[in-house]
Amino acid sequence: MKVTGTVEFVDLEGGLWRLTADDGTRYTLIGAKGDLKSAKGTRVEVEGSLDEGFGIGMSGPQLRVARVRKL
Repeated sequence: MKVTGTVEFVDLEGGLWRLTADDGTRYTLIGAKGDLKSAKGTRVEVEGSLDEGFGIGMSGPQLRVARVRKL
């Protein structure tokens, strides 16, 4: 799946990366921490797959990142 939105770092329970999609849905991003640091605060297109369940951050569905592209 591909989702477009803005990347942010949430300082909760050790920190987590979140994507707020254009439609308002918030996804917890997993699996691409290095790629996300350079994208913090910017609009991106994230390609990945949804994981079942919630992580410890409980910040929305978990999106396992395969690719991040800055817009």
